[in-house]
This record gives sequence, structure tokens and C-alpha cells, in this order.
Amino acid sequence: MLLSGSDDRTCRIWDTRTGKAIHGIVNFAHEITAAGFVSESCLAIASGSTVSIYDQRSLSIVAQAGSTVTTVEQAASGSEIQGLSARGDFVACVDEDGCVSICDITDPKHLVKFNNPHEALASCVCFHPEEPILATGGFDQNVIVWDIASEARINSFMPPAADDAKQMVNPPFVYSVDFAPTEEYMVVSGHADGKIMCSSESGSFSLPCHNYSVSAL
Repeated sequence: MLLSGSDDRTCRIWDTRTGKAIHGIVNFAHEITAAGFVSESCLAIASGSTVSIYDQRSLSIVAQAGSTVTTVEQAASGSEIQGLSARGDFVACVDEDGCVSICDITDPKHLVKFNNPHEALASCVCFHPEEPILATGGFDQNVIVWDIASEARINSFMPPAADDAKQMVNPPFVYSVDFAPTEEYMVVSGHADGKIMCSSESGSFSLPCHNYSVSAL
């Protein structure tokens, strides 16, 4: 199955064998900014400042946005969620105020917000597939690795300084982040200047890979 969300304020679950939508969720109040599968049978969908959780087993063919199992309010101020990542029963999200938060969908009222967040819009977030750590990136050009248990920073990485005109016009905001598949580098990130940064405890280096923003890794 495949889950998609759109600026048309709908989400759809697709059967990848047939290429057809098997469920749709409609009439969200805002555009969909992030979506993912969570737990064994649930969906997490970010719209506005809210993450809505749905049990896909109980969805009708066309379900209303209000037919949630539960909702998680990321920001009381109405700050829009920019990215979401799920692992097991946990959902992590980042918002336009730079905040990073995480919750267990079995206890959604207990939303944990990390201290010392990004200084500008936080654009992306990713769970490590095995370790209890989280990576985020933002428009402060910073990539931060967090320890989930202590809610504290483990490391933070900035792109190496560059003098070229392209970077002056298009600063290296972080648009995508993922954990590296090898132990040599902790995390990789995609930036608005078309570069990919590889970072480890010993330092970082950037590769010129695209002509414009690296939106996915």
C-alpha cells in the first residue's frame, strides 16, 4: 500500500498492485503537509497544526477528515506542521516555529516538545531505523540529532562555509534529512543550494549534486 496527501486537502491509500485508490479521506481544513503509516494499522496525517490518527481497518471507502481515532495538537499557536516521521507507535513532527515534538499514539495527550529547537522553520524529521534517536533539519541551516529519551541534542551540523554567488542567493536551508546507511557518517541532508551534506562526529562535507533544492533523500 501507498499513502499520499495533497494540497487539495485529501489523502488517499493506494493499492500498488492495481494502481487504484482503495480509501480516501476528504475535507481536511488545511492542505496536507505530511503523512505516514504508524503502528500496525494506523495512519498519521498532518494538516495545519494537527496530526490526525486514523485506523485504516475502520475507514470507509470515502471517509471524512473528522473520523479520527485521535488527534495530536502540535502547536497551540496554530503553527503549521512541516514534516512528520513515524516508527512503531511513535510520531515525530516539526513545525514552522522550529519546534520538534514526539508522542506515542496510544497516549496522544502526552506530547513531548524538545528543548533548544531550531531558530527558524523546521522543515524535515526522520527517525533512526534502529537507535532511539531522531534527526531534524531547518531553515536555520542546521541539522540536529536528538536523543529521544533525554530530549537533548546529541550533535548539530552546519554546512561548510562557502563564498560562491549561488549560495549567497540561495542559502543552504535544509529540505531533507536521513540517517546514513553506513557507520562512517551519522546523517545526510539535502539543502536548498543543491548540495548534499554528509555529517559525522568528526565533521561534515558537502557534495554539489543538483542545480536546485534537494527535496528528498
